Amino acid sequence: MKNANLPLIKILMIVMALFLMNGISAQTTIPEETTTSETETKDSNWIEEITSRVTPYGTIRIGAGFAEEGEIGISNNAPRIGLKFKHALSNDEAENFNVIGGIEFGVNLVSRDDTVEFAVDPGAGIAQVGDAVFARLGFVGVSYQDFEFTFGKQNSVYYTLGANQIDRFLAFGGAAIGVWNISDGGISGTGRANQVFILKYKNKGLTLGAQMQARNISDNSESIDTYGFGVNYTIDGFTIGAGYNKVNDGVEDPLPNQAKEGDEAFVTSASFEKDRFTVAASYAILKQHQQVGDIFYDATGIEFYARYKFSTNQRWHVAAGFNYLKPDDDENLGDFDSKFGIVEVGYNFKKASHIFVAADIDQSEDSNGDSRNQSVFGIGIRFGF
Repeated sequence: MKNANLPLIKILMIVMALFLMNGISAQTTIPEETTTSETETKDSNWIEEITSRVTPYGTIRIGAGFAEEGEIGISNNAPRIGLKFKHALSNDEAENFNVIGGIEFGVNLVSRDDTVEFAVDPGAGIAQVGDAVFARLGFVGVSYQDFEFTFGKQNSVYYTLGANQIDRFLAFGGAAIGVWNISDGGISGTGRANQVFILKYKNKGLTLGAQMQARNISDNSESIDTYGFGVNYTIDGFTIGAGYNKVNDGVEDPLPNQAKEGDEAFVTSASFEKDRFTVAASYAILKQHQQVGDIFYDATGIEFYARYKFSTNQRWHVAAGFNYLKPDDDENLGDFDSKFGIVEVGYNFKKASHIFVAADIDQSEDSNGDSRNQSVFGIGIRFGF
């Protein structure tokens, strides 16, 4: 029954394609000798041919929390829906030559004008605060054996190869690795990069990646506006990765949709998983990459994550860690920093679906050494499909 229902789910996700198909069918005269059952079979095969190439997915993510001074809020936790596409260009399976693509939309299920930011998307795009639906990803490309070449708005090699293994908390985190530095990291190329070409090679446990952006958003535009590299290797539960990204077209006083001159980022991460235990850590060196107000600054960041599945069915877990981002001493920002601990308990009730409680114990300081953020406590849900 599960396999029988899957095409129906896919059909709903590509309903516009079906409307187009029906319009064409309505203009086509069916020969008298063709029976109704034969026509239905042909239509069914045509539909299955389309849907077999498309994989829909999505997650509903909402959190509700309260701050230490009493404010209460409900926030999005980056809910999304998307489609992945893959079509073989050769009948020879050994060649493994395909057209690939994907599109993903963010969905604002609740107001984003939140008093308490619990489990929010760390990289909502510029001018997307009030949008009910907005584009997160959209790319096309080809794959051939161990190689993949894509173009569009997509997750950077800096993130996918150098930083994503530390991005494991169900809420909070991701503040010290330089991925979401401006909006969703699309401008600098470290997050969901805009107008980016990405080439990847993957064989067994090794993945290599290179990217370049051609954005033309400033007077300093170059043929390659930003470029980046990444490497990731996994063996026996141990993974190590690194990512590097550099901006070529930055300006001294950037507008909200421009990159900063001298923007450069490096991150390395390592993780280990065995049985019920997982541990991960990252270290980032960021040059003119982070921003507070109108000031861009150099900084060093560290993140840590540890999780243990304590129930016999391995559905319950407890996790803890911290984020720490400190500007360099010569940045004249005084005591300003970002530092907070995270504690989380969650229950995995379905694949990619969790109910959890989490706390952000914030100790961040402003330039005068005063507390600049409240600690937040709350509950959230992720339902994947």
